[in-house]
Amino acid sequence: MIAPGASWAGELDFPDTSFTIRSADGAQVIGHAHFGLTTGTDGLTTVRGEYRFLDGNYDIDQSTLRPGVDGNLPTLVRNDHSFFLADGSRDRVSHLEVAEGIGTCTIYTNGNAEVRSAKFDFPADTFAGDTVILPLRRFVAAGGIGSLSFHAFNCVPGPKLLKVTVSAKAPAPWDYYTGNLMQVDVKPDFGWINVLIAPFLPQIRAWFDPGDDWSFVGCETARYYKGPKYMMVRVRPRNAEIKAAQAPVQDLPMAPETRAQPTPRAQPTG
Repeated sequence: MIAPGASWAGELDFPDTSFTIRSADGAQVIGHAHFGLTTGTDGLTTVRGEYRFLDGNYDIDQSTLRPGVDGNLPTLVRNDHSFFLADGSRDRVSHLEVAEGIGTCTIYTNGNAEVRSAKFDFPADTFAGDTVILPLRRFVAAGGIGSLSFHAFNCVPGPKLLKVTVSAKAPAPWDYYTGNLMQVDVKPDFGWINVLIAPFLPQIRAWFDPGDDWSFVGCETARYYKGPKYMMVRVRPRNAEIKAAQAPVQDLPMAPETRAQPTPRAQPTG
């Protein structure tokens, strides 16, 4: 997950950030992650996330975005999330090109690739990989009232463009990071079949710090569809004491659903 933590005027303007990866129950450290960005001469920004697990497995997630204009969110141009085994061989790859309308999911078995591709008319509110944090952060910074919806590309295991809904809870303590944090839950919306498929999808529960410009400070998620679950916690510049939650989390008041602010559709980069 990308970790914006700078001025609201520039959602793609933030320092390199590191995270500790913990087991799903938070009891063990199982890896580390690091995120940074670069901006090219074409004005596009590439966010790179590296997930390094202690068992040798690792992921590299790269997203290229066009900066938002007139107060709109940045627009996704492409995303590539590659998963590697400890020996450096590929395990699976998720890839999409927004302008071309192509999403691809590849799984490797004994070096043989099974490739599934599909055509999409990606809406402007499409995000993938680490970039899903962008609409979440804007939602909580605006108060987190009601719910938010946007689209997320994922491999389940073939390419799918999922509508997801987001809800937030009032700031409260979290066991793994100091301060009162706002928790958001991101759930895919499959209508009546949610009860059947939702348990197997990578779901996100994320925390943001209202005392630090709504920085993304942690999450619970899974590596991929039916993959191992884990927790991620931001590494502070100085070690902070881990405190247990001291107050129950209360749901925020409900309001009509909102959608991620529309942005102009991404154009081919040439």
